[in-house]
Amino acid sequence: MTDEPFIPYAVIETANWPPTSLMTIWALGAANLKRIELDSSQPESTYIDQALAGLQAKLDRWGGKEIPSFGRPVAIVINLAPNQGIRIGLDGSILDQLDWTMTIGTASVSADNGKTQMQVTRR
Repeated sequence: MTDEPFIPYAVIETANWPPTSLMTIWALGAANLKRIELDSSQPESTYIDQALAGLQAKLDRWGGKEIPSFGRPVAIVINLAPNQGIRIGLDGSILDQLDWTMTIGTASVSADNGKTQMQVTRR
């Protein structure tokens, strides 16, 4: 357990798991693709609007309706506190109250004997 304060953030849930291109995940970073930073100086009542705006900014950045390698967004999980969050639909409606926090996995690359292995871990 960490002594650092929890800072609320959102994670985009997408259609593809595992991702279609591990190299894209490794190069761009899963967090850059799926994590949405929230302005915690604003009231919690603004988090849904912030998450939806963050999703739209990511889609605009990547030029379409999908997140590279992860596919189309299906929902957003807003992590409010450790082990507490909400899942919202793309229309902003609350789908679920959660007693867990969605995290983003990691991608790693290793080379042995001239061969490269890539692995994505989902947390």
